[in-house]
Amino acid sequence: MSRKWYNVFEFFKSTLPINFAGSFFVFLFGGMIAFNYSILTFGFGLSLLFKEVNAKNEYVFYFNNKISKIQLWVYSWCFTFVFLVVCSFVFNLIKKVF
Repeated sequence: MSRKWYNVFEFFKSTLPINFAGSFFVFLFGGMIAFNYSILTFGFGLSLLFKEVNAKNEYVFYFNNKISKIQLWVYSWCFTFVFLVVCSFVFNLIKKVF
């Protein structure tokens, strides 16, 4: 069971750079609230599209480890949501302290 979670977490980590890159442009034009929404929608979708086009063969590895594509996407979105909540909490805490 732990190996499955490790593989899903690795997939999540591989989606972060594209997600942040796409969402950064939204941040420049829309601010922090738009950035937060973009991380969960536009940036996440962009990172999945990038995976579909450039890393299609990676899905075979996950399928062989009994993880479907839909499971990868749902768990990765959930990890993204938790990551965003934690980052927002830390950002607000730092903002209050300084």
